[in-house]
Amino acid sequence: MKRFVVLQLAAFLVVAGGLSGMLFATDVYQDVQETIVKVLCLSCLKLEPTTEVDFTFTTANQESHPSFILENLTTGPIFLHYSEDVCHGCDIMYPVIKTLFSIEFGKQDSVYEVIPFEDAMISYFYINIDHTTAELRDTLYIYDKDHVQGLPMFTVITLGYDKGVVKPYYTSIYGTLNKDNDQERLAFLTTLLQESIDIYEQNREGYTSG
Repeated sequence: MKRFVVLQLAAFLVVAGGLSGMLFATDVYQDVQETIVKVLCLSCLKLEPTTEVDFTFTTANQESHPSFILENLTTGPIFLHYSEDVCHGCDIMYPVIKTLFSIEFGKQDSVYEVIPFEDAMISYFYINIDHTTAELRDTLYIYDKDHVQGLPMFTVITLGYDKGVVKPYYTSIYGTLNKDNDQERLAFLTTLLQESIDIYEQNREGYTSG
């Protein structure tokens, strides 16, 4: 009887070890690590970071701004909308953003559109990190200003004047914006975009994308 139990235990350890090796060796495991473990659903964890609109010139990881950001800043401010498939907060904010920009798209789509907003043009990027390119996904870490590493996240990039040079000037906000309802969230984002447009107009003449 004891010998049978020992043999069962040995067989279990062999199978478990093999499965673990397969998990660690596959892209599936790496994808899970990247999209679930390292990028948190803020609302799923009952975590709602304080939303403070403070613009900065310094990227979160000290990386340079991507070329597509520099190029689109010649048109107007940029709005980056980060989401993922399984994220309660993302589901809450999804219809708010569609209302804000009067746009329709699927949650798993990749979206780039230049949208008229009041007297400006906003370059809107919807980035579902489960369905996008590495270049777009990596911008999450460039603009995670408060090092939250969670979703949803929204980044507004405008232009600012820094020591004689006009540069990208951005802020990032997180979660459901610490607001109680969609009307408050919509009003908050509208005010933020209006502010970014005002700053952009003050500095656009001095900007070159090169």
